[in-house]
Amino acid sequence: MVFFTCNICGESIKKPAVEKHYQTRCRGNDKSVSCMDCLKDFYGEEYAGHTKCISEAQKYASQAQGFVVKEPRNKNAQKQDSWMDSIRAILDSSEYQLTPALRNAFQKLQSVDNVPRKKAKFENFVGNCMRLPRHQATEVWDILEKELNKLKVAKQAELARIKAEKEAAIQQKKESEEAPPTKKAKVEEAPEETTNGTATSDFDWPSQLTKIVSKQSEGIFLEKLRKKILKKYTKHLAVEELSEKQAKKFTKRFDKQLKLADSLQVEGDLVKAAS
Repeated sequence: MVFFTCNICGESIKKPAVEKHYQTRCRGNDKSVSCMDCLKDFYGEEYAGHTKCISEAQKYASQAQGFVVKEPRNKNAQKQDSWMDSIRAILDSSEYQLTPALRNAFQKLQSVDNVPRKKAKFENFVGNCMRLPRHQATEVWDILEKELNKLKVAKQAELARIKAEKEAAIQQKKESEEAPPTKKAKVEEAPEETTNGTATSDFDWPSQLTKIVSKQSEGIFLEKLRKKILKKYTKHLAVEELSEKQAKKFTKRFDKQLKLADSLQVEGDLVKAAS
């Protein structure tokens, strides 16, 4: 349990007795207490949120030497902390529409760190220690139970989601290990076959080159021929502009097909029909 020291009279006070101390011993003065363990000051009703403090081991450990105390794991303490978090969540929520009497009851509850978690003990505790009527104690419990059920459903949904993700990852890994390796599909079409040393494909390079050059009795400049063929090649692929990869392939094919064309001859920058 957390203990405080009154900053007005210096008296040591258990946390549940702070409010009574304010109303009797130091009534009318500015409310202020300090925690006996962590020495932190709390003004007004701030002390109510101070439900757990540092342990003796943490208090006297030599932090300057980098020594960090590992606190023992206490499942019961974890459950109690979760229980107190639910009480604070109810006060912060607008879902429950608390009456002034119920809000006051929850405010008193959050200042106590040993609130029972069973209905019968809870109602006895609230009735005897907090002087609440039986029916009001039941109302407080019903609200608490509703909040706990809501948190339980949310936790179950989160656990189910995590489980489903893990199972999906395992299944995906299993399928990838069992599936045979597949060959990477080629984006660009390759030549279908080679006939007489001339690569043939859907785009008829020899025919197109010969057709353009034969129309020029004096020959055609190499760059002009390239542009005309590029226009036909782009139209053949049904695109407005070649991609970088397609452009590289075109250049490579153009140079190769021009050298393989027996019906053409290249003289410097000029391409003519072979005589």
